[in-house]
Amino acid sequence: MSRTATIVGAGIAGLSAAAAVAPFFDTVTILDKDELPAMPRPRKGVAQDVQVHILLKGGELALEKLLPGARAALLAAGAVEVRQTGDVSIWEHDAWHPSRDLGHSQLLMSRPAYEWVLRRKVLALGNVEIRDNTPVEALAPEGSGLLVVATGRGDRLLASLDVPTTTLGIEVGYVSARFAKPKRYRGETRFIACIPKPPDDRYGLVCPVENDEWLITLCSRFDNKVPTDLGGFRAYAPSLPIPDVADRLAEAMPLSPLRSYRIAEANWRHFERASGLPPRVIPIGDCISSFNPTFGQGMSVAAGHALALREALAEGAANGNGLGQVATAYLPRAAAVSEQAWAAAALADLEYPRTRGDRPAGFDRTLLASEAMRLAATEHPEVHLLRFEIGNLVKPNSAARSGAAARLVAKTLIRRRGE
Repeated sequence: MSRTATIVGAGIAGLSAAAAVAPFFDTVTILDKDELPAMPRPRKGVAQDVQVHILLKGGELALEKLLPGARAALLAAGAVEVRQTGDVSIWEHDAWHPSRDLGHSQLLMSRPAYEWVLRRKVLALGNVEIRDNTPVEALAPEGSGLLVVATGRGDRLLASLDVPTTTLGIEVGYVSARFAKPKRYRGETRFIACIPKPPDDRYGLVCPVENDEWLITLCSRFDNKVPTDLGGFRAYAPSLPIPDVADRLAEAMPLSPLRSYRIAEANWRHFERASGLPPRVIPIGDCISSFNPTFGQGMSVAAGHALALREALAEGAANGNGLGQVATAYLPRAAAVSEQAWAAAALADLEYPRTRGDRPAGFDRTLLASEAMRLAATEHPEVHLLRFEIGNLVKPNSAARSGAAARLVAKTLIRRRGE
């Protein structure tokens, strides 16, 4: 197609993009403004680097397609394999998820470790180089190669374009630190999530990561603030409606400072409907869609975008179209990946009356259907599995509208309407 591809940004989106484009170009160059650490260490350019990151199952499967052997490399680097749901305790809408074998597992580790493993895998492809300490301030004049913009939610390279954008004012804040486990919890691989029913806006997450450690996050919305001192942080945890987070935090020893992160808005930039995007310029990852990060979708959506880019490049190569039509083929595919994640996150965000943004037509019916699926999942293993697979980007949202599991959800919905 062309000799060169350039990627701006060496985060998860940029690394996934490099894996996607490498088969089609002689050389792929990744540029990043940071000095990239030689070991799994936080870096300045990733504002939420020390917060909990979750690789959804769909993201793991996409990375394995892009970089065969990625799963084994993550495990070798210390990723914790968490069985669904034997190692997972989720309190959602004031009830525990049932404990069942769903036949899936997920790999959990810190964000710097994910990035470090993928960086090594990408460099092993042979035709990819990474230049760190190389900030990019503006797009270069049109060239013959491909340029992928993977600059995250704070993207400025494409900020001057007139791109239709969907925005939600979510006002989410969270505080995290890495902890050594007390003796009685060493070896435990349990992931705990406390997601109360709105308007309760207190969240809590206990995420097992490499080295038999925990990342613990406490979250809030709007005017409710999580304390950033250790004493206040520990005191906040018992306010959650379940004791499991506070029990683990009470004796855990901090290994890092408490770090806070606040995000005012979730944004979805509809590049597929925009005009004026320069030819052969491809946005990817958070610079297309940035969600409420407490749902853990960002890395997986970036991997899904990269897989869509590889499909578009393969289609162009097969049809002899070169690079001229890659964006046309890619952007609708990327939008479909974003749409699935956005639908789930936005539905949860919009349950809070103070969230700014338009409620779609039929929003109350959608909420009712979502609650019916949650309730049906407690009773029926096949609905539980389907709900996991849709939420983890393994299956599309449309899978909930047909088949045996969909009929069970419909029965639950009819029963709820009659109550």
